[in-house]
Amino acid sequence: MAVPSVATYSAAALVAAHTAFKDLIDAGTAGGSIKIRDAADVLLATIPLTDPCGTVNGTTGQLTITMAGRDESADATGTAAYGEFCDSAGLVHLSLPAQAGSAAVSGKIVINSLSIVAGGPVEVLSATVG
Repeated sequence: MAVPSVATYSAAALVAAHTAFKDLIDAGTAGGSIKIRDAADVLLATIPLTDPCGTVNGTTGQLTITMAGRDESADATGTAAYGEFCDSAGLVHLSLPAQAGSAAVSGKIVINSLSIVAGGPVEVLSATVG
């Protein structure tokens, strides 16, 4: 085996870890959310998640988050920098950098546009962990 350049986990460890993370987001009486913020931590938009919030691939351990919709009216104008994965009580369990695009990128939330305008729609196209 070659010397790893990054941390390498077994699929079983990833499945267990991401299932536990999914359970944290799903805790509570309602679905969780992704709060989109700019570099100054200003809340730009809130994206609702399904309940359960996604699925863990039993072979790879990758968690694919499922959005329940989009934010139809952004809270503020700004440039999206990151997203916070929250449970239904608003407790943050993970923050990931934001990226504009249309294809899933592991470890990032992919948004239709990083330029958000107050009152305008905001859609997270994909969010994967692992």
